[in-house]
Amino acid sequence: MNILPVVPLNGLRADSLGTYLASLGLFSLIARQWPRVRAVWKNASFCLVGGPATLEQTVEFVSEIGQENTWTQYEKPWDKAKKADVGKKTSTQTTLWRALEAEERLLPAFGAHLALDGRVRMNPLLGTGGNAGKRDFAKGWQDAVQIIQKPPQKQGREVLDNDLKAFLVGGACTYLSSFQAGSWFGAANKIYNHGNPSAPPDSSRGKKQPFREGEITPWAMALACEGLSYFAGAPSRQLGSRRQPKGAFPFVTAAIAPRGAGEAGGIEAEIWAPIWDRPMTEPELRSLFLRGRAEIGGKGAVSSAAFAAVVVGRGVDAGVVEFRRFLLLHTTSAQTFESRLATVVPVPKTSPDDATTRAIRTIVALRDVLPSDRRAGQRWRFSGLRGPLEQTLIDFAAARPGEGRTEQAWALVDEMTEALVKVDRNRTFRSHSVRFRLLPGEWAAKLFQDTPPDREARLALAMSSLAQAPSSPQFIAYRIGARKRPGGAHWEFPESPPARRIWSDAELTENLGAMAQRRVMEALRKAVSRPPFDATMRVALDDMHAWLSGEVDEGRMRLWLDRLCVFDWRGEANYRAAGELRGRFTGPRPAVDGALALYALFRPLVSDWLFRRVLRNSDIQAEQISTCARLDRVIAMLRRGDVSAAADVALEAYRSAGVALADFNTLPAGPDPARLLAALIIPVRDEQVLAVFRRWRSPAEPSTE
Repeated sequence: MNILPVVPLNGLRADSLGTYLASLGLFSLIARQWPRVRAVWKNASFCLVGGPATLEQTVEFVSEIGQENTWTQYEKPWDKAKKADVGKKTSTQTTLWRALEAEERLLPAFGAHLALDGRVRMNPLLGTGGNAGKRDFAKGWQDAVQIIQKPPQKQGREVLDNDLKAFLVGGACTYLSSFQAGSWFGAANKIYNHGNPSAPPDSSRGKKQPFREGEITPWAMALACEGLSYFAGAPSRQLGSRRQPKGAFPFVTAAIAPRGAGEAGGIEAEIWAPIWDRPMTEPELRSLFLRGRAEIGGKGAVSSAAFAAVVVGRGVDAGVVEFRRFLLLHTTSAQTFESRLATVVPVPKTSPDDATTRAIRTIVALRDVLPSDRRAGQRWRFSGLRGPLEQTLIDFAAARPGEGRTEQAWALVDEMTEALVKVDRNRTFRSHSVRFRLLPGEWAAKLFQDTPPDREARLALAMSSLAQAPSSPQFIAYRIGARKRPGGAHWEFPESPPARRIWSDAELTENLGAMAQRRVMEALRKAVSRPPFDATMRVALDDMHAWLSGEVDEGRMRLWLDRLCVFDWRGEANYRAAGELRGRFTGPRPAVDGALALYALFRPLVSDWLFRRVLRNSDIQAEQISTCARLDRVIAMLRRGDVSAAADVALEAYRSAGVALADFNTLPAGPDPARLLAALIIPVRDEQVLAVFRRWRSPAEPSTE
């Protein structure tokens, strides 16, 4: 068995975009001499496998390249044609240059800088075709390789070679300068507010310097430029007049949307640098970058949110274990950018379940149709809808299983609801015709697997599963002013909010009471005899007793209602998931008090199943009686706080149906009328309510149930 030599290079770490590029550049050079060499990342440090036997041999080989100046030459002969096209917003001249004048050796560098469709598109990694403000990367490379080839007399060859070794292992270097590499290497930037009162004055200004110049070794810039060719776009991504520019270059995406008005325009783009743990040969690595277009739903992931969704769905492979997400930030100048490591996103070892995949795609689709933040002249029109949703999606992707992944998932659902509410409450946003789909209920069931739903969550789950019949509106229709498209799965925001949207900032009991009244009113308009309060999930009577007694945290229940209203419990798979959750809604049978007794008196008017059981000994069939009109009167009286009048209406409804109830002179003490009304529409296990209702039966007519 052959034992391959391993050369760890602890100075080439993946926490800087510059050192990441330098790692790729070094690997490209080493492969010239050792074609079977492999590269791998170990603990975020770059390693060479099966190539040079020692670090010294590596340094010697790269030093010879520097002395002989056999680097891949960094030239930009296309600049004149590019500038002509940029001014005219075309790509004609650049296309002709590539077809008629370009040398074969220049095409990888050209592909890393530019992509052509109807216009010239430039790789954000290289600014505006090789410049970031006054930073000219080609000039920085030229300065670096000249110094490496002919070191200054004070330093000499030995100093430069020692610097190369120090750079590769993470040591201190001696000969330093900026080499116009501040966009990739943080150490090459000016550091402001640096110095002390005794510092010498700046001769050009006669003032003390408020900064110091950033400095790196010339080896860093030379190796980083050597690695640029990996970011050349593949021919398949260079085609198509409708292609978005960020999708033309591997692992480059559009910037995350701003979360605050002050962040608008602050990020140029993002680089999602792959980290792999399987040793790769140079052709394998180049192939990885050539096809480095992540896809979601058959479309290229050109946004930060889409790329995060691809990682969650494990849409990448080839031994990639994580992505290092670098932001290209505008900091001290809008003309330049600086790279900064923002997030480390691990690639899951196994593909997620189908429910998670569909949920994440649904959220990405919503993000893409939300009103965007856009530049208007020199200013930005900030919407603030996409940014929070996108950032939370990235945080969800970055969370490892067992390390807050479920909490991040619920945070993602919260941001989705918040975005929909913002659209609902803004006339301008509504005019964008935002369409969205509900999340699969299966996903909610999976999120509750590790942490069973608490009482507030169980009550909210039951409410979110109301009216699963296709003809009945779902809970979300009353929470936000959206309506379901006829015959489809999408929801949309009409230009004006429909009257059905009754939710407000009022107390939870007030909102639930308004919802009950609205649903009954709609049923009466459709001449429906039975109240539309059927549900897929139902809480135990113990949870209902807690609600009636005021033992429920209404703020937390409201939070869960907002979360769960965006889930769909219709469809076979979602219905099965609801059944699994329903099996966990257990609790002890509570002692019957006045609140439960009064609740049981009204509940049969809401529940079709319970009303049929109440009429079991009557000569009248349930189909012959309409309780909708009676319930409408009960709700109106409870909303104005008259429990006694509401009870009279209920008792009259039972008498007219031939059900004899005991005649009590005084009603039992009950909860607040608004809370009692809200309780009526919360789905509950009616077989448990039936036992309490029997207490109202007249002793003269014993029940045979």
